[in-house]
Amino acid sequence: MKRTILAIFLATIFSASCSEDDGQYALYYREFVGETEVGGSVTKQIVFRNPSVDSVQHLVGLNFDAGQNTDGNFQVEKVEIGGVAVNPRDKDISVPPGSILQVYIKYRPLNLNTTVANFGGWRTGEVERYEPREPGKAESADKTMEKLLGKKEPDLSYDKDSAIHRAIFAAVYDYPTVGVVQIELVGKAHVGPNGERSAGGGGSGECPDGSGVLCYKGGFAMELPDIMNTGPSPLTITGPIAFNISGTSVNLDMTTFPSALLVLKGNGPGEPLEGKPINAISLVISGPEGVTASGTFDGTNLDVNGVAFRIRVVLGEISEKDITPGLQAAVDFVIKDLQLKTKKPYTNGSITLGIETTLGKEPSGNPMFDQMLGGLKVNVVMDGELIVQ
Repeated sequence: MKRTILAIFLATIFSASCSEDDGQYALYYREFVGETEVGGSVTKQIVFRNPSVDSVQHLVGLNFDAGQNTDGNFQVEKVEIGGVAVNPRDKDISVPPGSILQVYIKYRPLNLNTTVANFGGWRTGEVERYEPREPGKAESADKTMEKLLGKKEPDLSYDKDSAIHRAIFAAVYDYPTVGVVQIELVGKAHVGPNGERSAGGGGSGECPDGSGVLCYKGGFAMELPDIMNTGPSPLTITGPIAFNISGTSVNLDMTTFPSALLVLKGNGPGEPLEGKPINAISLVISGPEGVTASGTFDGTNLDVNGVAFRIRVVLGEISEKDITPGLQAAVDFVIKDLQLKTKKPYTNGSITLGIETTLGKEPSGNPMFDQMLGGLKVNVVMDGELIVQ
């Protein structure tokens, strides 16, 4: 906090002097988002105030700097203007005079890999150089500020059972003054309560041990019959799908759903992207946070309601190795309230499951992509092995 106050003070002086000369400004400061265990989460509210009494502030972007947050430890949970929700991916955000822009950043550490970074005068992820100080030399500015504020900075040391995660989040303004505010987000993670050193999205390739688990392993094929004439396209998923089971009741935490990749290629006649200005897009399918699907398994049929998929649309062709929680996507949206139904009953360890739905007219909220995705029929077929533990 003390560094934040000092940074804001210096940045304010800097921006005031720059705005008079060239009408531009650049602010940089650090925010400690929080401290939690792997798999846990903590949320921090960051406030951008419009100090003007008569001018609207206009932003053209709110996002992580390119190359930052690739592991996805930080997420934009929501954005509000004066308490009213707005789309964080909007390129046209206006803040009325005297109002505030509130960005809620969730820190959900997915691993214990300390971020390798060297910005803001602070290094992490590498051995720091030892710089001896002469006996009796004056205290550092940080120590002096600490005494003035009467409180200490959070402990940002780390070892094999903890990690420091960092990323740069930027707010870009174009009116009434061109400028950018960069915030260095900092979080500290600890090993999970059961010794977990990583979290999220089943990617081990193996079913979890223990009772009370219903585990699916096998195929995951997707068909978009309106734009694909080749039938279901088999996809590779990054791990098993584990349901919790109690009696005949099952539930599925969609956060644990593994990722799958569907690449649509070709913009010629009869091809998926016919007439579109790009010849390939990649759809990354995974489970969203905060959604739990529930249903029943009677020993033969597995039927689950409330399934949801997060869809990230990336321009061009990517591969499975490019999929990370922090993957930058052109469009990022969620399809909710899907039904997973049994197509072929559980027999001798095998089962076939399916999902059928039709997307709404504006599923992504992006006009360009909704021209292609709006109203599409989507069929998912899962043909594989069901392991009951």
